[in-house]
Amino acid sequence: LSEPARHVVVGRRLAGGGERQPRAAMSPSTAMFAAWLPLTPAVWQDLQALAPTTVGLIITGLTLMFLALPKKQSRAIAEGDPCLPLRSGRSETSPSGVEAEDSGKPNLHGTLIPSAGLVRANTPEPYVFDNAFCEGRVLVLHRPTYDAAVDKSGKFPYGDHFKGRKRLWELRVQFRVKAPVEGPLLVGIELEKYVPLGASAKRLMGMTVAALKQVAGNDLYHSVGDDPSKGPGPHEKPVFMMPLWACDQMIVTPEGEDPPDLCDSSYSHYGLKRADDRPAFVKEMEALKLTPGITYSMSFWGISQFLDCIKWEMQKIIPFKPIDFNLFCGKPPVHLVIYTLQPTATGEKRHLESRKNYFFRYALWSSMKGPSAARIRELIPNQGGDDFDLQRRRPVLPNQKRDLLSNMFACCASERPQKAGA
Repeated sequence: LSEPARHVVVGRRLAGGGERQPRAAMSPSTAMFAAWLPLTPAVWQDLQALAPTTVGLIITGLTLMFLALPKKQSRAIAEGDPCLPLRSGRSETSPSGVEAEDSGKPNLHGTLIPSAGLVRANTPEPYVFDNAFCEGRVLVLHRPTYDAAVDKSGKFPYGDHFKGRKRLWELRVQFRVKAPVEGPLLVGIELEKYVPLGASAKRLMGMTVAALKQVAGNDLYHSVGDDPSKGPGPHEKPVFMMPLWACDQMIVTPEGEDPPDLCDSSYSHYGLKRADDRPAFVKEMEALKLTPGITYSMSFWGISQFLDCIKWEMQKIIPFKPIDFNLFCGKPPVHLVIYTLQPTATGEKRHLESRKNYFFRYALWSSMKGPSAARIRELIPNQGGDDFDLQRRRPVLPNQKRDLLSNMFACCASERPQKAGA
């Protein structure tokens, strides 16, 4: 800063309770900004004192840009990944007493396939689905991992349920099959297409699969899929599938009886849980025959401690370093699926699309890192209204303003190359 400007700013800070100099009258443009931004007259005088200098003009402009950023997380900056913003409007409460989450906060987004609209986490009521093999309901729960303070406080929908538990999310699926199920039911993750992996990504993939095996067991099927450039189809999609006993809770409700409410605060106390007696749970699941009329309510959270779906990253694979989902999945969405495989006369072992009978398909993404607008329209073709405002938005998280300001000054703080001969 020039000497006069420096003394105006620094001198006022050091003077404490001393008297200020009379303020100069504001220019029309300054008065316009003063009406727009909630700054005190003293701050405006400081900014005016800076304005005559070149550096002062730059700092003043950047300061105004920074102060004009939205202060609430419910606002968004107009750049980043496109996503489907949540409905704005009043808070709703379900009969179970769970309030709908603030619509402006980051959330887990997705849609069931076939789609009936946008699905989001922590809703006061479950979503309904229906396909060729079964019908049912689904409830998606996720901790507010974007804000550690809120997560710790437990003051969010289903906060009491997550209290004292390591899981980051939980998927509850309740369904009735339409015909007897032949073959084992598989549960897991499926990607939309083959993703080329470099050497380092392959090593990370191996570490990830090893970590997931510790939770889900060795009876899983993992494939990076078939590279379409290596030969003709049919090609296998990348999958990570586990047997039904890899789920964490199962409740079987006989025909004629009412199944539990997925939103019930006591839901976690019902049925069989793998953590209580793993050998007994595995034995029960392997002997389970899915038949029409009976309602099956299953919950899945075992591998969630490694997968933060709102931040869209993997955790606890490498100490103190999260891994971006997109390193493995290419781009969102990722699909949580339940299916059986049809046997083949040729003894085909790959999980080809022609062999799959999908009982449940849920395409998911983070509201912070969504698919392209075109892909969302393909996934949710009939969505409209406020829920389908496909602007390129990203919720503003705590400390993002500070990071944004730091980025503004990054070019000034970095070393500049010296000219030849200097």
